[in-house]
Amino acid sequence: MQLKKLAIATAVAASFTGLYGCSDGDKATVNIDAPTNVTNPPPTDGGNSGTASDCPEWAAAKPRLSDGTDVCQLPATILQDRTLTSDKRWFMESRVTVGNGNQEMSVDEGILASGENVVSATLSIQPGTEIVGQTGSFANLIITRGSKIMAEGTADAPIIFSSDDEGYDGTGEWGGLILHGYAPHNECLMADMGAVACNVDSEGESGFGGGYSPEDNSGVLRYVVVTEGGFEFATGNEINGISLIGVGSGTELEYIQVNSNADDGIEYYGGTVNTRYIVLTGNLDDSVDWDEGFQGNIQYALIVQSPDTSGNIIEADTEGTLDFLSKPTLANATFVGDGAKTTGAVFKATSGGFLHHSVITFANAGETTCVDSSAAAQVGTELVFTNVVADCDLSGDVNLLPSLVSDVQLDANYASQAAESASVGVLDIDNINSTYAESVADPAFFDATDFAGAVDPSASSTWYEGWTLDGTL
Repeated sequence: MQLKKLAIATAVAASFTGLYGCSDGDKATVNIDAPTNVTNPPPTDGGNSGTASDCPEWAAAKPRLSDGTDVCQLPATILQDRTLTSDKRWFMESRVTVGNGNQEMSVDEGILASGENVVSATLSIQPGTEIVGQTGSFANLIITRGSKIMAEGTADAPIIFSSDDEGYDGTGEWGGLILHGYAPHNECLMADMGAVACNVDSEGESGFGGGYSPEDNSGVLRYVVVTEGGFEFATGNEINGISLIGVGSGTELEYIQVNSNADDGIEYYGGTVNTRYIVLTGNLDDSVDWDEGFQGNIQYALIVQSPDTSGNIIEADTEGTLDFLSKPTLANATFVGDGAKTTGAVFKATSGGFLHHSVITFANAGETTCVDSSAAAQVGTELVFTNVVADCDLSGDVNLLPSLVSDVQLDANYASQAAESASVGVLDIDNINSTYAESVADPAFFDATDFAGAVDPSASSTWYEGWTLDGTL
């Protein structure tokens, strides 16, 4: 599918909203006398320069695109249910915060420490909608505790988050997408549930997240592309493509691409959220990162690094406290390493994890190391690989990778043609859980696949076709 983004002429708002934006409602205020910051301005509708868009009363009208599409600026704070329709382009000048649950919470997850109620606002996004952040800005979208995002695209009409310049191939041009939830985070001790409020200072100075509710629901991301993000708003502090802070298993994340982010592709901070059908391409730091007690499940992950990458395929931490470890379960992942780092997965700070029916290989030549588990949780108990096919150096982790091969042999669809990939047997999560006491995988989530890697070599089509960005795979 050919996707082409037109430039947007953007105006500078009368007042700076700051990191958290305004807190007195979701009505945008625009100074019509403000100067205009134009990036490749398109011809306006009817040839009348500055023709304003037709926007709902809660969004500010911007100049139309050259094809006549309306452009509407989102307010800094959204405290009511709102819907972003696909007939308009939605613009973020800076941070946009949905709800107020990133403020300090009381012991009651529905009440703020101030005594106010937590707002339950839902941001719904139609298939085919584009949401753009101002290029060169901190622009980002936060869904706070108690609120939801319902971004439900389709294979024919994915939802795209990007910067507002032309094309989708930049990096570090805007912020990213941040979701908060009430799911467990190991900085909030489970023994304190009901007695101590959970307030975890969160990624990107986005306020507070976390809680004690594993099945919490932050909404849906389905057929969503996030690209060009990771703006550095402080030295060494960029925003991930997607950051998930204490996000619960009631949230649905599937068919998601994070492309060309200046920081990590996707990072899980605690939480129990499940993710399937994810594509991570060309991200400049780690592709997948988890910390602080993440115990969710991931199946069907295609991760392809670029030669410019300076991070690892996986960077795994526990951090926070040792109240409970990070130990997610991944199955049917294909990892293609590249760039400056020659070690694929790094497990540190006592992180665990369970990786099954997966493939690890490298595009870059030279000596490559599959896994560094020197600082991980206990190998064989809390860190376990089964039926993993790899063609990189074991470096002492022979117990993790029983299916070492000389060549993984990925075909044009990233399906492994190595004989070992087709002889892994059927994925049996119940058996894995009974064999390894530390495994907390959800058997109801996983498909019982009989191949290693993200793509079934016998399939006539691939699950990532049609909705991912052209040229990224």
